Amino acid sequence: MKKIIYCGTPSISVKPLQALIDLGYEIGFIITQPDKALNRQKKIIVSPLKEFALKNNITIYQPNKVIELLDTIINYEPDFLVTCAYGQFIPDKILNLFKNCINVHASLLPLYRGGSPVQYSLMNGDKETGISLMKMIKKMDAGDVYVQSKICINENDDNGVLFDKLSSLAYQIVKNNINQIFNNEIKPKPQDESKVTFAYNLKNEEEKINWNQSSIQVHNFVRALSPTPIAYTFLENERIKIKKTALIKDDEPLIIPLKLFFPGEIVLIDKKGIIVATMNGYIRILELQREGKKMLESSVYYKQQNCFIKPGMVFK
Repeated sequence: MKKIIYCGTPSISVKPLQALIDLGYEIGFIITQPDKALNRQKKIIVSPLKEFALKNNITIYQPNKVIELLDTIINYEPDFLVTCAYGQFIPDKILNLFKNCINVHASLLPLYRGGSPVQYSLMNGDKETGISLMKMIKKMDAGDVYVQSKICINENDDNGVLFDKLSSLAYQIVKNNINQIFNNEIKPKPQDESKVTFAYNLKNEEEKINWNQSSIQVHNFVRALSPTPIAYTFLENERIKIKKTALIKDDEPLIIPLKLFFPGEIVLIDKKGIIVATMNGYIRILELQREGKKMLESSVYYKQQNCFIKPGMVFK
């Protein structure tokens, strides 16, 4: 039986591991990121892959740096390494211990090398994305590609929906191809370096909405960051999270005041939500959250007395 070590962290990394188990491979152990303390209560958050491993009695390692496990890996004498969104670079000293090292990447490489390919595909308004199985090398996501599989992106998919779609696709592409890859029956092809784009992890300041963009760009940005980490803006110096928006169709009847609006200016509040001006039109906010409050549907502010949010105010 071929012996595998598996590295991953977020939810999308669970299904490929399930595929390897269903194919009968021996999973020696999994490697995932260390637990994190989240929020003011310092609640400990474990990775989805760790949760899966605990339920399935799989040995777990959580090194700060994977090189710490060098002796452990050597003693196990594994055949293959499979990774999916692990979140750390794996040095050559580790990669060279395996017959082959395969990465499951959530984009159609060479597009979106990096840690946030799903978010960038949504931000850019792409109509399709997919999963690539690639040979791991030291350079980030630059290895030769064995196989790819595509799916469509719908207009209102957010990153939660798209991650779910890609997780299912990742299961299928691993289950259908990994045996042939390990047996050298599929030959990898080099990536086209002229078409390379990058999807680096977003910093906190990059999660702020830029209202000086088109309506479709604002909508794509919000759905790219929903349900987590959630895009934000400011209103009267208060940080407001915006979880869900909707584009306003050309044939939708709206009674808009005849005036020039600034990008980010609140135009009106109706039964469906909050209408905000953008660079080239309007967008409807459907769900938002004030600091220290729960996420609410924006329609609750319709005809609310002494509402904190009013037409004429400007998101910045």
